[in-house]
Amino acid sequence: MVNSRAMDEQSTGLVHSSAIRTRMAIPNIKMTNPIKKLVSKQRKRYTEDGFNLDLTYIVNNVIAMGFPAENLEGVVYRNHIDDVSRLLDKKHPNHYKIYNLCSEKSYDGSKFHQRVATYPFQDHNPPSIEVIRPFCEDVENWLSRDDRNVAAVHCKAGKGRTGVMISCYLIHTKQYSSAEEALNYYGQQRTLDEKGVTIPSQRRYVDYYALLVKYNLNYKPVVLTIKEIKLDPVPNIFNSGQTCIRVVISEWIDGNSSKLRKVYSSDVQDFRRNASDVTIRLTQITQVLGDVKVECYNKHKMKKKEKLFHFWFNTYFVSEAAGIENGNRNKYNGQHEKTVRTNSMDDSTNLRFPNNKIRANSIGHANGSDNRLLTLTMNKWDLDGHKDKQNKLFSADFNVRLLFERADVSEPVVGETLSESESSSCTTAEEDDTGCEGDGWESGFRKPVA
Repeated sequence: MVNSRAMDEQSTGLVHSSAIRTRMAIPNIKMTNPIKKLVSKQRKRYTEDGFNLDLTYIVNNVIAMGFPAENLEGVVYRNHIDDVSRLLDKKHPNHYKIYNLCSEKSYDGSKFHQRVATYPFQDHNPPSIEVIRPFCEDVENWLSRDDRNVAAVHCKAGKGRTGVMISCYLIHTKQYSSAEEALNYYGQQRTLDEKGVTIPSQRRYVDYYALLVKYNLNYKPVVLTIKEIKLDPVPNIFNSGQTCIRVVISEWIDGNSSKLRKVYSSDVQDFRRNASDVTIRLTQITQVLGDVKVECYNKHKMKKKEKLFHFWFNTYFVSEAAGIENGNRNKYNGQHEKTVRTNSMDDSTNLRFPNNKIRANSIGHANGSDNRLLTLTMNKWDLDGHKDKQNKLFSADFNVRLLFERADVSEPVVGETLSESESSSCTTAEEDDTGCEGDGWESGFRKPVA
């Protein structure tokens, strides 16, 4: 007869041994789960010193990484926060600071000894132009305190938003003089396919910041009145004659990159079949200030509406006098379609006065002309939210042109505030937000200041 006490001790020993193996296996799963490599796609991973993390040293003291997650998210498909803190504590003890760019996610700062700064803005979007300089100055100040200090920057995936801010920092510290150079370097360091920041509006804002740094400009929000929006030629999807169009214009609230204010919603507009272009004239006074988002929807009479495209711009950088073609604009060359930037911000020839000086108070007034009308032109690859490489939706020479009038008011005016859930992108892929439905079809506008 088997001794029951011996069996109990043996059973207890097996359970204890199994628990030890389980505890040992969990950290291993957190580090080696193959799903994590699939999720990180083309982003480079740190695989030294026994670690396997979605994390890259862009320069020796600036790190780009994915979100440091907890619980199941950190075990299954993202960097686990414990592994990230363990790496940083091992390689940079007491000499690292975390920069969280997520507006949608947060975590326990004690994991990083409370050295966490937050500069949030929404996924798939650029930051407010007013957020960039404080971020760059914060990073510069931290790194200048001690040669051993490092800055670890992340958003959700650690690619698009992270790339915008790191590229701006590289320009801020004069490591690169142009947006193109900084963005290309970041793409090479962070990704295997060298495609770091791919969303056109995000790249545009790096251009904007490069211009501010290059000419030591003092940014001040500029008020413009939008008079007209033209799509030329008519998008191919409209050829059936069964479609109508709507435009929605929004802006960040007081430089807050998490909340949008709706400025204008056009009426649902039919147009003639075989028309050469689509022109929307804004009959109400529609003033915009600072960072502005323009969204364009189409609505087939038998289908629900869908977004065609959207884009961001900042009113301070609208510099082209109406009626003057910008011969220096980058042209679509079929090779780097997603990297084409609007208005060739690296080329300052259109921003100079006859005395070869830059007017520092407003790029929007930099033409030195009495003409109150300005224009902004976006070509096909300046637009976010589409992947029309085969020209099925838009022709290769498609562009959107906005006509503005300079406004004489200096205060923002009140409009309809959109919640973060209404204004944020509704997709998970960082490069793609074409599925967003937007708000309703009612028209509306923002009243000007009295």
